[in-house]
Amino acid sequence: MDHAEHFGAGIQLFNEGHYWHAHEAWEDAWKAQEDPQSRLFYKGIIQTAAALVHWQRGNPRGLTLNWRKARVKLQQLPPRFNDLDLENLINAMDMFETVRGEELQPPHLVLGGPH
Repeated sequence: MDHAEHFGAGIQLFNEGHYWHAHEAWEDAWKAQEDPQSRLFYKGIIQTAAALVHWQRGNPRGLTLNWRKARVKLQQLPPRFNDLDLENLINAMDMFETVRGEELQPPHLVLGGPH
C-alpha cells in the first residue's frame, strides 16, 4: 500500500469506529514521511485515534491525555491539511473530550470541501 492508500484506509477505519486499526494504517504512512508538516499531521491524527481507543476502553483520562497531545500538533497545521478538515476535527474533539463522550458521538473525519 502507498501513502495515499494507508491514509484513505485509516480515514475509513476511523469513521467506522475502528480507531486502533486506523492508528495502525496511519503509522506506516507516518514512518515513511520526510516532510516535517506531514509527520506532524500523521502524529496528530494517530494520537487522535489513540484518544478514541482509550474512550472505547472506558478510560477518560487516556482520552484526555492523548487528545491534548494530538491537539497541540494539529493546531500547528493549516485548518485543512492533506484535504482533511482539521478545524472541524479539533472543534468536534474538543466538545467530545469535554463531555468525555457521554453525550456525543465521536467525530468523523471530513475530507474535501472548500479550500
